[in-house]
Amino acid sequence: MILVKRLDRYLLRHFFLALLLVGISCEIVFILINAVEKLSRFIDNQVPFATIVQYYVFYSGWVIRNFFPMFILLATLFSIAILARRNEILAMKSTGRSLYRIAAPILIVSLALSAGHFYYNEYIYPPIAEQYHELKVFEVEKKSKRTFTVATNIRRQIQPGHFYTIGTFDTERLQGRDLRIYRSQNNRLAEVITADQIVWENHRWVAYKGAVRTFDDTASEIYSTFESRQLDQIEEKPADFARRIGKPEDMGLEELKNYIRVMERTGGPHIRESVDLGIKYAFPLSSFIVTLICIPFASNAKRSGVAVSFAMGALIALVYFVLFRILQSAGYSEKIPWVVSVWGVNAVFLVIGLLAMLKARK
Repeated sequence: MILVKRLDRYLLRHFFLALLLVGISCEIVFILINAVEKLSRFIDNQVPFATIVQYYVFYSGWVIRNFFPMFILLATLFSIAILARRNEILAMKSTGRSLYRIAAPILIVSLALSAGHFYYNEYIYPPIAEQYHELKVFEVEKKSKRTFTVATNIRRQIQPGHFYTIGTFDTERLQGRDLRIYRSQNNRLAEVITADQIVWENHRWVAYKGAVRTFDDTASEIYSTFESRQLDQIEEKPADFARRIGKPEDMGLEELKNYIRVMERTGGPHIRESVDLGIKYAFPLSSFIVTLICIPFASNAKRSGVAVSFAMGALIALVYFVLFRILQSAGYSEKIPWVVSVWGVNAVFLVIGLLAMLKARK
């Protein structure tokens, strides 16, 4: 039992060392590529050096979020391939240990890292993403904050046949202009409420300087005006009208679920967000799946090696992520069911990984 524990520690030490080197190397490469791309903008907009450093600290978090499975893939290939090159895998097998037993600690750790990646994406990264996008948009690209704090042409459904529009709304001042609330009944217009101003105050919506037109079955109109009127029928909060700086996929899990619920209730589009919600669960699992594929290949001493492993890892990563994005786009456009767009690539590669493990020399 002690020998087994030492063997596990030995394998995991090589794996984590490879993961550390791969992670640092890839972070440096991505930062250098991005720096070359952004250099002219940094100079043109006179971005302070401290802001640039802060920008790349946040950018590193983005790299981890999007490319952590690739780090796992390369670390698995490198660590196992080096052991195979030294005939250490063969020596382990000669003591009666199968490839399954040798792979077990790395597979277990990769599954745990997948769970950690999920937690990072949904509970650690979202506030980082918010700061990263604010820094990128306002400090690096020098865009006006008004572009994101003032929403125009807002339309929301309260319930079927009951909706409202707001011409403009300032999410910082918590007030908007040109409010219209329409309510229909039995396929005819029953009521229209208009107001010059709508304000969020004391945790409720209040309309100012407006009018109410009510229509009965004979199309007769009852007209009245008001100086102020509480609007209990509007459930949205001011933040729901703000234009997001980042993408919906950068939202945390609960934030995205809440956004989808709002869109479902108000009749807004939410197909893309529903696909993104599924991907939040599917994408972190790719770390475990690519590990399952890589171990049988890297453990063969005849075809292992750092250069070959890097080429193989690049090929697997390219095919996996290209297919992942293709199905994601198809899901956005509703050309395929969302379940296929979210889980299709994982299912295919999981089958490939299981077959590779079954056919590998034990």
